[in-house]
Parts: sequence; structure tokens; C-alpha cells
Amino acid sequence: MLLFVADGWVAAGYVFVWQIALFVSLDESLLAYGGALAFAALVGAIGGLTLGRHIDAGHGKQAVWYAFGTFALIVALRAFATGNATIAVLANALGAFGACLYIPTLMTAVYTMAKHSPCTLRFHVATEGGWDVGGATGLLAAALATGLGGALWASILQPLAGVAAIIIMLRRYYANSGGSVVDVIGKPAAG
Repeated sequence: MLLFVADGWVAAGYVFVWQIALFVSLDESLLAYGGALAFAALVGAIGGLTLGRHIDAGHGKQAVWYAFGTFALIVALRAFATGNATIAVLANALGAFGACLYIPTLMTAVYTMAKHSPCTLRFHVATEGGWDVGGATGLLAAALATGLGGALWASILQPLAGVAAIIIMLRRYYANSGGSVVDVIGKPAAG
């Protein structure tokens, strides 16, 4: 559940606040905004086809650093890009690439923990509730900061706190699982 609280916090700035910043950076042009989203989708598709086998090969601990280190750099680039159309489009496209690293690294751990929970349904209800708490809290913090006159780039940097929390939790998870998808006893997890 705590992983998803942190993930919801990350999404508040990385997804929702960023979309506003991207639109503003593109001079509020719907055509430019749509083009930036299409370009990011293409980059994400290519990244999705070429990445992802790292964890399955037993390199989960290293994947945490690759995924979340890259993700943190993208967050910083997005904060820097606010107001600059060219850098904003690049940061948006890199964000799709970063998701190809972030999501498998996070969700491999979550789904494996779900398999080992006493009740998979309760596990997923709790994690989704955690995401809602993290997302709502992150959005409220961003809205409060913006409402008090804070710069939009500061709310875009907000996900870094969630990224740090996820790194700590996932490093612990992958260290205890031997770095790959294995169950508590040490047998390969089914599926």
C-alpha cells in the first residue's frame, strides 16, 4: 500500500501538473499539445518494445536505480522545461520512455506481493486506496503551492519525494527477493 501512496504522489506532479505545464509551455496550442502527446506515444512504444527484460533476468536491484534514476532526471528536466516549448516536448517524450522503466520495476514487485497476500482482492483494494490517498494529497499540495503563488516548476519537482520513497521500498523488496521475481521460499514465482 505504501508503494502506491508514493506512486500516487509521484503521479500528481509527473502526470497531472506536468500536463498543465506542457500545455502552457506550448502557448496553449491544442495542435502543438496533441503533437507533443503523439510524439511521446511513439517514443513510449519504441521504449516498451526494447526494454523490460532486465528484471526478468534477475536484475531487479539494478533496475530500481536505472528506472528511478532516469525518472528523477526526467522530473528535473520537466521542471527546467517549463516555459520552453522545445525542451518541454523533449521532456514529455522522455517521460514516455521513463514510464517504460518505471512501471515494470514498480509493478513486478506489486504483483508478486499480491500473489503472496492472503487475499489478492483485499491487497489490490488497499493498494488502489493508497494510490488515491497519495494522488489526492499530491494534487492538494500542488494546488496549495500554486494558489499561494508558487512557481509551476516547484510542483513539477514534488514527485522527487515519492521517487525517493519508492527507491527505498523497492531496493528493500528486491534485496529480499534475490533481485528477481521469486517467492519467499525461493522458488520462481508462477506466471
